[in-house]
Amino acid sequence: MLSVTLLPARQGDAIWVRWGEPDASHQLLIDMGTEEVGRQVGARILDLDESQRVFDLLVVTHVDRDHIGGVLTGLAEADPIPGLAIRDVWFNGYPHLTGGAVQTGLEPMGPAQGERLGAWLKSQPWNRAFQGRAVVRAPDKAPPQVPLDGGLTLTVLGPTPARLAALEPVWRDEVAEALRKGTLTSVPPGLAPMGPKVPPVLEDREDLHQLAATHTVPDDSEANGSSIALLLQYEGLALLLAGDAFAGDLLEGIAAASPTEPLRLDGFKLPHHCSQRNVLRELVEAVDCEQWLVSTDGTQLRHPDPVALARIISHSRRPTRLAFNVSSEYNGYWANDAWRARFNYETTYGEPEGGLTIAWDTAGHVAR
Repeated sequence: MLSVTLLPARQGDAIWVRWGEPDASHQLLIDMGTEEVGRQVGARILDLDESQRVFDLLVVTHVDRDHIGGVLTGLAEADPIPGLAIRDVWFNGYPHLTGGAVQTGLEPMGPAQGERLGAWLKSQPWNRAFQGRAVVRAPDKAPPQVPLDGGLTLTVLGPTPARLAALEPVWRDEVAEALRKGTLTSVPPGLAPMGPKVPPVLEDREDLHQLAATHTVPDDSEANGSSIALLLQYEGLALLLAGDAFAGDLLEGIAAASPTEPLRLDGFKLPHHCSQRNVLRELVEAVDCEQWLVSTDGTQLRHPDPVALARIISHSRRPTRLAFNVSSEYNGYWANDAWRARFNYETTYGEPEGGLTIAWDTAGHVAR
């Protein structure tokens, strides 16, 4: 069995993956949402039996507050959770931006980062699978593959070393200052503008196609471009968890992983909370996917973007199944019986407290 839970994470990501036979005893976390959400995720871990507080992996995809903030409050700055063991933490810190590696005994992230995250990371296995070096996909090499216990394999589709290098001056000038203040509350430059306040008018399929064809300026946020994007594979099942990665970078990673045909997926957690700047037509067409997963409650940026959803419904190779971690004003537009019948798509919404869990058995059958 393989299951993915998109926890309620405000505008961010907090993704809990479980796998293994017969009782899905293996687990990993990808991001922990905002600082508020991190405390809630920490409480969920504490609610587990102590023997179940072992995680094969924690991935912090990038430094935006709606991804890293919860790791600070839920783990790094929280009281230690009895029995908690994390076998590896994947996170590209400051030394990785300049081609370095984590070295024992050194302050690896500078004084500002060290105040909040560095001390905890130094007590954890940090990028162990990469010998302390960056989690990246080199453009001229096959994507790195890392097997985990229980039969799960992770393939790194991004970022590239160039994306990490581009983040280095921004890290110094923007992110380190925010962490030094202990807030991480400002929206980093380069994020998509706020989405529309009202639903689109979709009277026929031509309206949908015109919406999908809206001109979009691709995302150029250095922080988003540094996102760790992962392909998870288990017993013939495949999930793509994209962080906030750029569409173009994902296309390159997908082509490297599946050079001769569209990448077959059972689920695709869409980049940047389904922003039109990160979900382009070419990305939709590059995969053969059944479930399109969205993690956001629409805070700040009013995601998911209607243009991005129109592209998925218009250009998906299979009948579209949209799965949202929670119900919100902005994803609620799509719970429209007339639209669902007219455009042949389905919607699923998670719960305010528990989010959305989708589980697949090894035959590919889905149980929400």
